[in-house]
Amino acid sequence: MTARPQAGLGEAADREEPAEPWPSTDWFRAAGWSRDAVTPDVVTPGRIAPGTQDRIAQFQATRFPAAEFAPAGFGAGEPRVALARTAVRQALGRVGWPWWVLWLWALGWVAFQAAMAGQSWHFFAQGGRLLFASAPSAGLRLYAAHPDLQIGPLALAVSSVFRALGPGNGETTAIAAMSLTGPLMLAAVWRLVPARERRRRSRLLFAGLLFLPVWTELTTHFAHLDDLLALGFSVAALHAVDRRHPVWAGLALAAAVDAKPWAAAFVVLLLALPRRQWLAALAALTGGIAVVWLPFLLADPRTLAVVHFTIPNDRSSALRVLGVMAARTPWWDRSAQLFLGMAGGAVAVWRGRWPAVLLVAVAARIMLDPGVYAYYTSGALLGTIVVDLVVTRWRLPWATAAAAVLLYAARFTHALIPFSLHQLGVLRLVFAIGLPVVVLGIPGWWMARRPGRHARKAHRAAPQWIPAGTSTPGRVAIMPPQ
Repeated sequence: MTARPQAGLGEAADREEPAEPWPSTDWFRAAGWSRDAVTPDVVTPGRIAPGTQDRIAQFQATRFPAAEFAPAGFGAGEPRVALARTAVRQALGRVGWPWWVLWLWALGWVAFQAAMAGQSWHFFAQGGRLLFASAPSAGLRLYAAHPDLQIGPLALAVSSVFRALGPGNGETTAIAAMSLTGPLMLAAVWRLVPARERRRRSRLLFAGLLFLPVWTELTTHFAHLDDLLALGFSVAALHAVDRRHPVWAGLALAAAVDAKPWAAAFVVLLLALPRRQWLAALAALTGGIAVVWLPFLLADPRTLAVVHFTIPNDRSSALRVLGVMAARTPWWDRSAQLFLGMAGGAVAVWRGRWPAVLLVAVAARIMLDPGVYAYYTSGALLGTIVVDLVVTRWRLPWATAAAAVLLYAARFTHALIPFSLHQLGVLRLVFAIGLPVVVLGIPGWWMARRPGRHARKAHRAAPQWIPAGTSTPGRVAIMPPQ
């Protein structure tokens, strides 16, 4: 949702398009497929409108032609088999290109990661058990006694639902459910793209081929439910901001923080809303966070110790490249991550590229975090596909390709290019600084998408851009003059 220029001289303003429902029922439907299975009734003079039996016969002839031409000699059950086969073919036909390729690609990588699945699930099993236990170091005193559980209460509550299925069944079900979220997350981002621009599905295909292998690191290999929920709710917040629903945007961002505290850097997305909606969005955000976190703080103020928990400073981290040689997390590090992510996100909103808030916030985390876990890369690539598909007009996902090479592929090139640990840290720093600077700094005329739902076609008369902070009927104008 970028700014749209005012109508030029002698040009009639386009009729405002209605907001699309989300989630929609036609995410994976093939282009050109119509949900109207039966031709609408048309009454002409001297003709009676078709009745119920006529409509049923027309539906069968349209959807299941095999039933009408069943070979002679078939038994009573054999036409039903033919009908079932035809129904399956019809259902598969509704899955449009390239979704069936992306689903197969995602399942292949899930199978590849299956042997090493659930590396971190024991943290969620332990936290979910302690959250509802009655011991002195459990319940509302959980974080005060276990600051190593860097997991929000919402994620622990969800993990306890899976734990109710049993120790083995719960883990298997949780990992299987999380492993299927890759194409769904990609579909949620794709729905942010204007309908007219979704015809160029090659962008979706290339972005998905790069994104899905890295996403399985988060969902299948490590099984980090908290990061999955935080990133999923952040995408939901993008949809709410796009449709100017301040309460839903605030609640979605609150849920992201309730699942993973580092998601607090995403809250600057609310600045992309019209100013008159800021108060409602802020009230929903603070209320959603207070309801979940305040009981823990009131029960034991030492809950804040979770913010100061430290981890080893990896030798391949970007933090060491910046000159921070401390053995563990510096005391100022997490506050600096939050401040830098929010400052960069505010710049993205001011530049009219508010969907890039996800990329900027995750980049700040990668630059200043002493850890180099592979699931960090999943959030980075989610931010880049949002930029490639929603913000830019690039035919190929160059930002996603650059992130995948710098953060993921470089770890597996020992035979060709044996990077040292310091060099891997340099590559992480190049991503964390270079890609946000490019996304936020390049000119708007080169960055803007092709004309679609959020952009007007170029006309002979030069368009006049609406200043930042103003709005037009049905849309928010946040693009400053270029």
